[in-house]
Amino acid sequence: MSELFLIPVALLPAIALCIYVYIKDRVEKEPLGLLVGLFFLGVIICFPAAKLEEWLLGLFESLFSGRTLLLHAAKNFIGIALVEEGLKYFVLRMATRKNEDFNSLFDGMIYAVFVSLGFAAFENILYVTKYGFENAILRAMTAVPAHMFLGVIMGYYYSLWHMYDLARLREIKLQKQGKVARKLLFSGVNYKQLAIIVPVLAHGFYDFCCTLDSTPATLVFVVFLGFLYVRCFGLVRWLSARDARDIPYTSHMLRKKYPELQSQEKK
Repeated sequence: MSELFLIPVALLPAIALCIYVYIKDRVEKEPLGLLVGLFFLGVIICFPAAKLEEWLLGLFESLFSGRTLLLHAAKNFIGIALVEEGLKYFVLRMATRKNEDFNSLFDGMIYAVFVSLGFAAFENILYVTKYGFENAILRAMTAVPAHMFLGVIMGYYYSLWHMYDLARLREIKLQKQGKVARKLLFSGVNYKQLAIIVPVLAHGFYDFCCTLDSTPATLVFVVFLGFLYVRCFGLVRWLSARDARDIPYTSHMLRKKYPELQSQEKK
């Protein structure tokens, strides 16, 4: 089948999912230039990812030769999942951490999803042009949505990290001004760590089950993919419904922690 036909077919699932998440950005639409840039950063990291994966997979072959299950785990959790999610996380942080447009709860999720779907789109082109239309149909229901789900997970924790860090800065200022009692400060460190740890574990488990040649592993893969569909589409809707700008959102966090702020605001 002609590549002129297969390339648009390969791109369509990623583009459709980008549009879906963009529509769910309820409070303030992100600049299209920023989102397109993040999408293409996802494309670009495919190249260093391929080189790193090739090197690591070769290394694991020599280190774990004869230990089939250990080799399979190392390849999928470290050689693929850690490399791909680590690179996504790196460009996500570099491009958006200090970006002035990152000013609402949903923003971190849409940023992470666009990076992930850029990666998925280019990867899908490579697979579909090599293996044909049937592969395009299968990957449109599995691999491409899976990359989006990993972006949803990463972006969820990334957004919470952003909010908790902002709340911490405001909290320090309020404590210095004597407006609130001194308490243990908000910390976004756990969310910062979870933004990379959870996607790596989910990606590794997905690939481990998908590529393990056994019926039980295949059944676990199908169940896990179904769980990701339900959980991650639900998370997109949940975060979209609760989307708020960072100042009102962190103000709510502070008022909840320091009830005295409410009485001060009424005066």
